[in-house]
Amino acid sequence: MSRPERALLDQALAAMAGCVRRLERSHAGLEALLPLDPSQLGRLTPQQEEAIDAFLKRFEQLVATIQDQMFKSLAIAEAEDIHGLSRRDVTELMERLGAIPSAADFRGFAVLRNKLSHLYPDDPARQAANLNAAFASTSALLATARQLAGFAAGRKPR
Repeated sequence: MSRPERALLDQALAAMAGCVRRLERSHAGLEALLPLDPSQLGRLTPQQEEAIDAFLKRFEQLVATIQDQMFKSLAIAEAEDIHGLSRRDVTELMERLGAIPSAADFRGFAVLRNKLSHLYPDDPARQAANLNAAFASTSALLATARQLAGFAAGRKPR
């Protein structure tokens, strides 16, 4: 890996570390509230709504940072040509390299991120289910980020 490639990887690592730190904080702050029953959605305080919104945004940001920055910079560092590959193919490559524990699990995080970006104001059951799924998946997502960071840290510049 060249020094510019290492710099790109370090930048992606720093972005991911910030996302991890913020998501950990949001997740811990919601442990007493979640999982949430659909009937509770209409009774949340403004502070609880803000905390949930922050958590959801941070979950989405970590998935996007891994997918768009970490995977790309690691592929470059590993001299892998990902031009023309789908996100699914790149995710599977990351599993083959040992950078993430499970491509299938990461695809699940990405699907969940996509569900979170849609509002269902007339469907509290769907809202609660998506929120609860994100909350339940956070530990595994954070573990994936930690493995990815460890893998990336072991890469040396040429």
